[in-house]
Amino acid sequence: MPSSSTAQFSPVAVEAWRQMRDLSHHPDVLRRSHDLAEEIGVTPTIAKALLHLSSGRPTPMRDLAGALRCDNSYVTSVVDGLEEQGMAKRTPHPTDRRIKVVELTDQGALVAARVRAGFDLPPPSFAALSEAEAEALLGLLKKLSS
Repeated sequence: MPSSSTAQFSPVAVEAWRQMRDLSHHPDVLRRSHDLAEEIGVTPTIAKALLHLSSGRPTPMRDLAGALRCDNSYVTSVVDGLEEQGMAKRTPHPTDRRIKVVELTDQGALVAARVRAGFDLPPPSFAALSEAEAEALLGLLKKLSS
């Protein structure tokens, strides 16, 4: 029995979402992200953290914890790993020294670019789309995310 929150959507919309979720959570897609992290020499969590950090723009550790959907104590170990590998530095916030911020080093920015490029590659199933279909899908996804 559908919940009241799903009753507002058509069965076609629910199925479209199910297909999108199945595609993005397909074991082959998830394995690719783990393989990419291993190839680069980081844990999958560190690879995800690299996607949320940049050089020149310090990120509060609590914001990183929110982006990774983990607790603040766990993000400390993630940042420890980034620092140990020379990919990030942790410093006090410039105006509130109680807050720690994280910023990518030059090396971290290079690794983050590799991670981003790997994560940006679509799964092989996208090869089934014509250019027009890919453009239509992109337009629909942009509409949904705006």
